[in-house]
Amino acid sequence: MSAPDVLSARILAKTNEYLDFPSVVGHETPFLDHLARDFESLGHTVHRPRNLCVVELGDGPVMLAHVDRHGGVVDGGGAIIYAAHAIKNDKYGEQAPASADLAAKVRERYVGEEVFAYDRLTGGRIAYGTIDGVEQNPDGHIRLDVPDLPALDAGTPVAFARRLERGNAYVVGQLDNPVSAAVLRVCAEQGLTGTLVFTAEEEIGRSAEHFLGWADASLKTRQDLLVLDTTPFDDGAISQAGAVVLRRRDATADFNDAMYDRLHAAAKACNAPIITKCEYITAENAAREAQGLAAKSLGLTELGKITARSKGAFAGTTLQVPTFNYHSNQESTTPQALVAYARTLIAASNARP
Repeated sequence: MSAPDVLSARILAKTNEYLDFPSVVGHETPFLDHLARDFESLGHTVHRPRNLCVVELGDGPVMLAHVDRHGGVVDGGGAIIYAAHAIKNDKYGEQAPASADLAAKVRERYVGEEVFAYDRLTGGRIAYGTIDGVEQNPDGHIRLDVPDLPALDAGTPVAFARRLERGNAYVVGQLDNPVSAAVLRVCAEQGLTGTLVFTAEEEIGRSAEHFLGWADASLKTRQDLLVLDTTPFDDGAISQAGAVVLRRRDATADFNDAMYDRLHAAAKACNAPIITKCEYITAENAAREAQGLAAKSLGLTELGKITARSKGAFAGTTLQVPTFNYHSNQESTTPQALVAYARTLIAASNARP
């Protein structure tokens, strides 16, 4: 096998392993605990603050990746409800009913998917089933109908069953965001330097608070954050090109120019095509305006929230792998995009300002 094939195979093997550890938003303990053990096995110092896993790899940037995924949770009446909406409302008191649009997206993405209930602390599997319908409850929650699951205790998380497929061109599965965690783990074997911070509850916008609660005491201030994630496109053209995706800003905040330049130089040194997402969307919106279509948002990112909430005390840029079929179990990218993602990450971590 060629070096790129070996690297992509290693990333996919680790992603497949990580998908074995359920991590429904609000119930990420089994995966965070596994990450701690996995990096300790490499000989690195690991800390496990609440809602985080922090790994010390030596001098270098602070690299973040979220670990939560979509799924369900059992409510007080025994119904399985969509976790991202339920946790925001029941844990954080937002009290906003789910929209019909969100319910339609959940229905489109997840009907027919196999799921399993698990112990929220150990990750041990309790029972299996299949989603055969999605409805809006009168209380504003989105109910996932899984008739073949037995009665379960309130608070039991329900995860999507592992599935990572590799066809002729694409890698397909629940990539957001175990693939980024896998890339960090594989790169740690190959000389990655810096501090890794794995965060919980990014899908409901709470990971920035978890990070800042730790960083305010542990880091004081940093301008070299590097946040890893998947990022959606309408089709597979960008991932087929083996591109990496950078940003200068999102809808929340401007990013750090020096870190953007550092990532750009790293990607260029790796011969990776570069897409700057904010510029891509701006150009796309100009075309949409000419057609009378609504503009697309620049998007919300974990880094944007961190930068805005810290008033710039913590800043940096993002490195993202392009995907399509976003936030579904058919999210797709290519091996060449994953190789570019990993190589750019290593080059950027080893570069010095």
